[in-house]
Amino acid sequence: RVYTAEDALEKSSPTRSLSIEEARTWITTIAENEDLDPPALVRQNMSNDLLGLAFTDEWCIAVRKAKPTQLLLLHELAHLSCANKGHGAEFQRQLVEYVRKYISFTHAAELAQLLK
Repeated sequence: RVYTAEDALEKSSPTRSLSIEEARTWITTIAENEDLDPPALVRQNMSNDLLGLAFTDEWCIAVRKAKPTQLLLLHELAHLSCANKGHGAEFQRQLVEYVRKYISFTHAAELAQLLK
């Protein structure tokens, strides 16, 4: 359900794609604002059905594409910041909050509606 909602959001209201260096800077700023240790961000080969992964033990976000979207980066950061590592209610609330703070209120409202 989360992936379907995110795909619909990116189709109707695309978020910016960032170079790996831009993404590192952006995610570091967000992590510091959220009182989190900034995660490492790496580009990694992965299957075509995956765009990114969060590795809690390594405190790392891995992305497949050279220009990940802001939504993808916030999705993976939400995984790192939640105790429950799945896509449940805690994760969804955290993701919508990050989208509201770091992309826009409009994007967050649309995502929240799509997740219902």
